[in-house]
Amino acid sequence: LGDDVSGLEATLTRDVTLREHVEEQLNLATRDPATRMIGAHLAGLLDETGYLSADLGAASAQLGTSLEAVEAALALLQTFDPSGVFARDLKECLALQLRELDRYDPAMASLVERLDLVARRDYAALKQICGVDQDDLKDMLAELRSLNPKPGNAFGSVVVQPVIPDVHVRLAADGTWLVELNTETLPKVLLNNQYHATVS
Repeated sequence: LGDDVSGLEATLTRDVTLREHVEEQLNLATRDPATRMIGAHLAGLLDETGYLSADLGAASAQLGTSLEAVEAALALLQTFDPSGVFARDLKECLALQLRELDRYDPAMASLVERLDLVARRDYAALKQICGVDQDDLKDMLAELRSLNPKPGNAFGSVVVQPVIPDVHVRLAADGTWLVELNTETLPKVLLNNQYHATVS
């Protein structure tokens, strides 16, 4: 029983990864084994920010299934939490989040399509393209800024620890190799000065 309890504690304290979170939702969303297989494959291709950079044609060839089946699985995956996950670019990520909020109307779609003008703050052009006035554009931009451009960042990722070598190896002037212990990794020994004086 003790081992079971410690194993339970480990699972309760460990951060859930984005892939695990997505696969849990996938198992609840469909019973179709083909969709589950495609979904698990695509989940493995997510980057740490939640974007899918893989080519769907290559994924379908690798899995031996049709492109339509991969696209259908992707459409299902793009409805999962966090909103915007499985997007292939920033525009798609923002559009997915706006659709979930039921705010992806034609004016907002035009705004998302012209993120280059948003970055340049060309508000006059944006008003004309979106067909809105100054106040509406201001509200739309505020809504756009409230979205999460990197939805996968909410999940734990592996912390990269720097590697500190135990030894340093370098070439000496005479062509031989010198191997030296790295003093930074050696344990520190503290001596009591009074005791050292007595022993000496």
